[in-house]
Amino acid sequence: APDMSAPLERRRQDDDVLDVTRHLPRPGPKFATAFIWWALGFYALHFAAAPYQPTVLEEQRYNDLMTQAVFSEEARQAERNLMAAQRALDDVHVWGWRWREPYSRLVPERQAKLNRALADYRVVSSERNALISEAKSSVGIWSPQGVGEVRATFWGDYQWGKDFAKRMSFWDVVFGLGGSNRDEELAIVLLRWLGQILMNFTIGFVSALVAFTFSLLKLLWVYKTGLLSGALFFAVAMTGASAMVALVVGGMYTTAVGGVYLVARSVLQARLEGGQAGRQRFVRNRHYDHVD
Repeated sequence: APDMSAPLERRRQDDDVLDVTRHLPRPGPKFATAFIWWALGFYALHFAAAPYQPTVLEEQRYNDLMTQAVFSEEARQAERNLMAAQRALDDVHVWGWRWREPYSRLVPERQAKLNRALADYRVVSSERNALISEAKSSVGIWSPQGVGEVRATFWGDYQWGKDFAKRMSFWDVVFGLGGSNRDEELAIVLLRWLGQILMNFTIGFVSALVAFTFSLLKLLWVYKTGLLSGALFFAVAMTGASAMVALVVGGMYTTAVGGVYLVARSVLQARLEGGQAGRQRFVRNRHYDHVD
């Protein structure tokens, strides 16, 4: 009789390799805590309404100050002067201007005018930013205006991280992931590409989360948020942002691992069926030889 211990042992090893349930999280206190944290963060990012509604007077003060800051004639004039000074400098800033007349005289003069215009613009911009900060502080970071701006900031950073990952993946495709060996199997090459793409998007989304952290701190400063209120808002906002990043990154890896698992299982199943067919042919041949 043929020895069946080797095929059975190989099949048991294949089943152990494909048994991904051992690596899945088990229900327990840690899993429940992580799920509750993720659910609260996802709700805060997408569905939660602003907990504070400004009064009519606060809304009026906010609108007045923002209008004054955005449509400031002084700021517009300073910007026009800066652009005119820059154009005037570009007109005479030619190659070799230090040794050519009259450019050797005109460039320093217009550069000085540009510096004065830039200084004036910075003063006006500082005053305008102070007005914007005063307007935002009148309604607070917990208002619809504050919550909406924080959400818009997160989605902007999120899009930046996604675009950054796309650019990295594009250059990986252009340069061929470091030069793959032509003798490598197609499955190995595809797995390397998949792993590199997953790593690119992981880096992109984590970078977006870091960028949002600094943007959030800046917004808390602009809205003149108190220490305790700011710390609480920071915790809530970062929970929502990290929950979204965890969902996207976790979904990517889950989808990739699931696809690889299905492909590997199909390949091993085909190999097992081929092995069974071979053993059946072997048994039939032995039987015919015995009859002969």
